Amino acid sequence: MTQPIIIIGAARSGTKYLRDILATAPNAEKVPYDINYIWRYGSEDHPDDALPVSLVTSKKAAFINSNIHRLAGVKPSEDKVILEKSVSSGLRIPFVDAAVPNAKYVHLIRDGRAVTESAMRLWKEPPNWANLFEKFRGIPLQNIGYAFWFFSNFIRGMIFGRGGGKIWGPRYPGIDEDVRAERDLVEICAEQWRATVANALEGLESISPDNQITIRYDELVSGTDKLLEICDFCGLQDADRVLEAHRARVDSKADDKWKNALSTEQISDMSKVINPLLQQLGYSDNKTQT
Repeated sequence: MTQPIIIIGAARSGTKYLRDILATAPNAEKVPYDINYIWRYGSEDHPDDALPVSLVTSKKAAFINSNIHRLAGVKPSEDKVILEKSVSSGLRIPFVDAAVPNAKYVHLIRDGRAVTESAMRLWKEPPNWANLFEKFRGIPLQNIGYAFWFFSNFIRGMIFGRGGGKIWGPRYPGIDEDVRAERDLVEICAEQWRATVANALEGLESISPDNQITIRYDELVSGTDKLLEICDFCGLQDADRVLEAHRARVDSKADDKWKNALSTEQISDMSKVINPLLQQLGYSDNKTQT
């Protein structure tokens, strides 16, 4: 029987990196890209990605589970670990847990200042046509409602000069209003991090401690002890292979880019949104670093 591992983390927190290196274990397979459209099956009309648990039905749960296995290329009867990460899932952990009740969770937390700066670049980046085509090929016909929203959002993004869509990343409650009001992008990206992490922390309170583990991005890139703990938690074989993949790809300086990329005004605007949660998580509250 498969063991689903749901990797939780704000967009641009390193969740893709973590998924990909863990997937090098011989008994692991991965869903190769975010599948928000699968999670939102039958809930396409909900205004954001913070889906309440009340929306889970047996039909939706069966659809979500079957497509996770399909996209990972694994049969439910196989003794495999399935790694899935969709950054919007941090907003809806009780929903995820009700839909995939045998899942275990790896929560990756990264400094919100680094995440905000990185997300800002993605909002403005030109589209990756190859990735879009691969994702489009994997959309079941049942997801036509979400596909319509996705492509209308993409076209609106092109019109408004945002290559990644008018709205990129997790749709936290209120993001549509923030975009319509032309709230500064640095504030929107900061709120995406704050909302995702805050909701994830709250949602994980309802998950058994035996079924969850948390790792900080700085712990991930600076050593191997925590990564070995993650491998053990996930039941991954040949942890040395995972460590080898980690050493080959790691970028230990990625968290420092925001210091030179953001203006003093942008850092101030960002700090107003994220500093309370940064302090709660034990990150430095140094607004003068540029």
